[in-house]
This record gives sequence, C-alpha cells and structure tokens, in this order.
Amino acid sequence: MPVPLPGQRLVYAWPGPPSLELWTEEVTRNGRSWLQHRLVAEHGTPGVVIVAVADGHFAMVEHFRPAAGRSFLEFPRGFGSPAGPGTDQEPALHDAGRELEEETGLQGTRFRVLGSVWADSSLLQGHAVVVGAAVARSAKPLARDGEIDKFRWVPVESFPDLMAAGEIADGLTLSAYAFWTAAGPPAGST
Repeated sequence: MPVPLPGQRLVYAWPGPPSLELWTEEVTRNGRSWLQHRLVAEHGTPGVVIVAVADGHFAMVEHFRPAAGRSFLEFPRGFGSPAGPGTDQEPALHDAGRELEEETGLQGTRFRVLGSVWADSSLLQGHAVVVGAAVARSAKPLARDGEIDKFRWVPVESFPDLMAAGEIADGLTLSAYAFWTAAGPPAGST
C-alpha cells in the first residue's frame, strides 16, 4: 500500500482480487478547494482492451455488469501486469494475449498497441491500453474464465447499428473501437 501524500487519506481497502483502494484527497486549484475521491484497482496497474478481428468480424463477449444491472456486448478485457519504470509496450501485448485467451479461448497474432484510454478520469486511477489483434475465425471460441455469458462474432459493419440500439454501450469498448477505426488495418493484412 502506498504511503499517503499530505492531504490524502485511505478510506477503504479490499485485498482482492482485484485489490481496491478508495482514497480521498484535498484538492486546491484555481482558487477553489474540494475533497476528491479516487479509486485504485490492482495498485493502478494499466488494464488492457483487445480489439480482435477475423475476416471482417470482431471477437466480442457478452458480460453481465452488476454495477449497471445489465449485460453488455464488449471487447475482451482485463487487468494488466505491473510494468515498472522504463518498460515498453511488451507487457500490454503479453497481457492482451493472456486476456484474449482467458475470455474467449482464442489465440491472437499481430498484436499492436492502438492507444490508451482512461475509463473514468474523475474517479479511477489507471488507464487501459487498447490492443489490436488478428484471430482465426475458424478457431472454436471457448470462454474460460467463468465470467463471460456468451461469445459472439460481430460483423465490423454492424458495430454502429449495435451502438445505436444500445447493445454496445460500454465506454471502454466504444473507445477501443474509435482507436481501432483511427489506426486502420495492421501492416500485411488484407
């Protein structure tokens, strides 16, 4: 557990998994002062979101989210590994491969970092690295971690319609889609 800085106070800690810490902090900025809350999951380790594509289809999972009280159609994702100072993209790429396999049973190739997103910059400490990958559509998907309700191959062109219908409404998935769209196809793909 980190040593609090002046003005910070640990309010709650849960050992996990995942480990959670709720902190309060006195903030003074531009002549105003307020008390801000900060939630730290897994010691602030970056998460990972995987945009896995096969033959014009996204590999997606249906996942029930108790906080929202509903299921969402999402890209596979999870917590990353502690990276330490001076590291490069390798931990995120490794974590993406691990999470993709845990949630779908699929093996990815051509992993590449597409960007980084803060899920809730007002409350959560930590970001998620968005990773693109290729997968084989002929592979048999199999949810392995027990958290996933269902696997789905989603045609890339139907993503906007599923957004409009509210079936895809998860912020990390929407952000990852934006990064994937902006990055374009990986080198060597057709």
